[in-house]
Amino acid sequence: MAELSRRDFLKLGGVAAGALAVGLPQRPARAAQADVRKVPTLCEMCTSRCGVFAVVENGRVTRIEGNPAHPVNLGRPCARGNAGASALYDPDRLKEPMKRGEDGKLYPITWEQAFEEIGAKLNEIRKRHGPEALVFAEYNNLNSTLTKRWTEAFGSPNHVGHAANCFANRNVGYSAVFGALPSVDYENVKFYLSPGRNLLGGIKVSEVAALAKAKANGARIVVLDPRHSELAGWGEWIPIKSAGDLAFLLAVANVLITEGIYNKAWVEAHCNGFEQLAEGIREYTPEWQEQHTDIPAEKVRQLAREMAAAAPAAVVDPGWHGGNGMYWNGYEAARAGAIVNALLGNLGAKGGLKLSPKVALGTIDNPPEGAVLEAAGGG
Repeated sequence: MAELSRRDFLKLGGVAAGALAVGLPQRPARAAQADVRKVPTLCEMCTSRCGVFAVVENGRVTRIEGNPAHPVNLGRPCARGNAGASALYDPDRLKEPMKRGEDGKLYPITWEQAFEEIGAKLNEIRKRHGPEALVFAEYNNLNSTLTKRWTEAFGSPNHVGHAANCFANRNVGYSAVFGALPSVDYENVKFYLSPGRNLLGGIKVSEVAALAKAKANGARIVVLDPRHSELAGWGEWIPIKSAGDLAFLLAVANVLITEGIYNKAWVEAHCNGFEQLAEGIREYTPEWQEQHTDIPAEKVRQLAREMAAAAPAAVVDPGWHGGNGMYWNGYEAARAGAIVNALLGNLGAKGGLKLSPKVALGTIDNPPEGAVLEAAGGG
C-alpha cells in the first residue's frame, strides 16, 4: 500500500468535506425586510406558565425567547418551552373537532356540529340519569374557575383535574401540618433533601437557578429515588424502595426526637400535639425502616444529624412527585415530610420553607342549578 503524505491527506479531507457540504440542507436566507415582532405571552407547555416572547417573522412563529421580567423563569425558557414553536406547527396537532365514524376512524366536523351534538348528549344524560352522572375532567388545576362554575351550574359536583394523579396528596398533607403549602428558599438552603422530586426534570427555571447558587455555596444535596435522576447527579443519590419514603421520613423524625436534636424552641412556640407525636414515633426506628427502604439504619441517623446541624436552613422538599404523593401512601408520606420540616423549625427561616402572601379577592355567587342550560335554550 502506498504511503499517504500529510499534504495528500489534507487534500483528500478537503474534497470529502466539500462533498458532504453539497448534500447538507441549507437554511434559507432571511428576507432583508422581514417583519419581525416579539409578542409577549405565557408558555403553555406545562402548568408553570413561564413568561415568554413568541418571535414572529413574516407571520410565523420561529422561536421562543424568555421574558426576563417574569419571576418563574427569569428569562430562560426550558427545553420543553423552547419546543412550543414546533408544537404549534406539528402536522398531527388537532385544529378542529373530530368524530369517530362507523368504521372506527376519526373524521373532522364543524364546531357548530360539535356543540350541537355535545349539548344534546348532555341534556339527554341529565334527563335520564341526573346531573351527578356528569364528570368534567380536565388537565387544569382544581381551581379552574370557568369549568368548575359550568359544572356546578349543570348540577354536578364532579369536577376533577389532574391534581388527583399528581400533587393532591402533597397539598393536603402539608396543609394538615402548616395550614398551607410552603415553598423552599432554594438559594439559601444548606441541606436539601428531595424525596423523589427531580428538580432538573420537572423544571422550574428560577428554582433550578436558585438551587445551583446554593450548590455553588456548598449546600448538601441528598436525593431519595429508586432511579438515578438528573438531580441525583448534583449530590448524593440514595436508592430507596418505591413507596419507602414514608418509612424513611418517620425514622428521621424518630432520630430527631429521641436524640433531642430537633428545634425545641420553635416546636414549643408553634406546634400542638408534640407529646402525642413523640409517643407515636417511638416504634418507627431506623432499624424498622430498613425493611421498607433498603437504607441502612446508621445512614438514616447520619442524615438526620446532618439536617439538625444545618437547621433551620435544612429542608425536605415539598415539591410534587415521588414520596410527596405519587404512591398509595403519598398523603402520609407528605405529612411525614412536613413533620420533619416542623421539627427542624425551618418555616420562615432563611434557607428553609416559606409561605407566599395571599391576595384577597371577592366572590361570585353561582347561578341557580340549570341556569346555564336554560339560558342556552336547553331543558
